[in-house]
Amino acid sequence: MGRIAFLFAGQGAQVPGMASDVKDAPKVRKLFEMADAVRPGVVEKMLSGTQEELNRTILTQPTMFLADLAYAYVKEEELGTPDCVCGFSVGEVPALCFAGVLSEEDAFRTIVKRAELMEAYTERVKGCMIAVIGLAPEAVEALCDGENTHLANYNGSKQTVVACKLSAEEEFTAKVKAAGGRAMKLRVSGMFHCPELAPEAAEFEKFLRTLDMKAPRTDVYANLTAKPYEGDFAATLAKQMCSPVRFTATVAAMKARGVEEFVEVGPGKVLTGLVQRG
Repeated sequence: MGRIAFLFAGQGAQVPGMASDVKDAPKVRKLFEMADAVRPGVVEKMLSGTQEELNRTILTQPTMFLADLAYAYVKEEELGTPDCVCGFSVGEVPALCFAGVLSEEDAFRTIVKRAELMEAYTERVKGCMIAVIGLAPEAVEALCDGENTHLANYNGSKQTVVACKLSAEEEFTAKVKAAGGRAMKLRVSGMFHCPELAPEAAEFEKFLRTLDMKAPRTDVYANLTAKPYEGDFAATLAKQMCSPVRFTATVAAMKARGVEEFVEVGPGKVLTGLVQRG
């Protein structure tokens, strides 16, 4: 039998009412109680907030963390412990928590800190994320100028996401169209996984170094390296904020290690869709 990987969904997958179908599972109830003790009202916002509210980074990240981890707990009860895990962007934090690297409370405080830093960043740098469909990653790289536009997510052979300053959005979209691709703006509140986030990533690393990180109980593939976490976990997780998400290479690496089944934990099926399309 082939190996199983859990894929923890990232920012952009948030939807109103997510995790409401698993909120009564014992481990999930305990998780939600912890979260409300640390940040009162966050669970209510996750379960009953509007799409507009959930799209704000300050709320997206903590609620996605809770939804991802809740679905992972339920899936583990059903399927057993996966052979490896991978989180997409913000999903890397619940993936590390699930694997035992961080306690639930430390991981939740980590995601709250990350959200606060990135929310402040969206006020400092005005930008957006644009999915480019129908063009190869190399073609999209050629359209990025490294100043106003940066390749942020390697999602597949025909889907790549670009971090774009708002001032360059119209020009970049026109470039994509002229090259034969399609541009689609994502439901996030800024431009992420790009060099502009370096100051916030440095601040995040300082916070991470105050935490007790343990060896994972199952391999956690890092967005930064497309390999299992090893060495300096804090530096790897911090650098992820200002570096591209190497999802395509990560999936290829997991398949090379015998993974045959990819189970998405989180709302929707965005990541398994990317795996299927390649």
